[in-house]
Amino acid sequence: MKLTEDDVCLLEFSSYQEYLQSLVTTQDLRYLGHEENGIRLYQTGYRSLTQAAFESRRAEIADILYATQDRNVYFSRDIQSSDHFLGELATRERPNRLGMLSTIIYIRYYRKNAEISGYIDYEHALRRTNKDKENALDWKLIFKGEQILYPTKFDLSYYNSRTDKVFKRNSRNYIVSCDPFRGIVFRNIHDRKDILPDPIARYFGTNTTRTELDSNIHEQVVLYDHVVRKNF
Repeated sequence: MKLTEDDVCLLEFSSYQEYLQSLVTTQDLRYLGHEENGIRLYQTGYRSLTQAAFESRRAEIADILYATQDRNVYFSRDIQSSDHFLGELATRERPNRLGMLSTIIYIRYYRKNAEISGYIDYEHALRRTNKDKENALDWKLIFKGEQILYPTKFDLSYYNSRTDKVFKRNSRNYIVSCDPFRGIVFRNIHDRKDILPDPIARYFGTNTTRTELDSNIHEQVVLYDHVVRKNF
């Protein structure tokens, strides 16, 4: 939804009464005689929002503007998904955004006759909500199952079987490296611990667990959950 200046101005009013009072003009007072008469007129919806519309619109605008800033507002809130993978992501959203847990998502997905695979820094991806940027994600649609999450060149790693293109990129939480013996390694910037996603190995790093999940959407999904110990 594209916001207008008038939309943003709604956030300036702490109540519907304040909103109605702002609509009453000097000319209204000249014809109606008293501010209360003007307020009652605008309460009917005449050239104004009804109270229900005001509160709904204000909440929607606040959600868009502050979703990535307010730690108490979560994209998965009040959304029930039938996909096991999306449900597990929802339970991990809060601890990831609070920095207690750091989850790396491995996904294999078929798109346009090509296999797309790679690793996603979940917390970093939750911040990619600016719709003006190429790498933007609409997490509400993702949790609803209306948009599909898969790796891109903006994530920790990306591979496209059709183009044979490979990308790797550091994130705000991880430095990506390739070890000749251990394979790809993700070093957590906050506690300097390595996450080792080798599926054959039984050790995935200090304070790190590996969980493979069923998904109705993806060919394969694996979550690497790393408990962050910043002072450890």
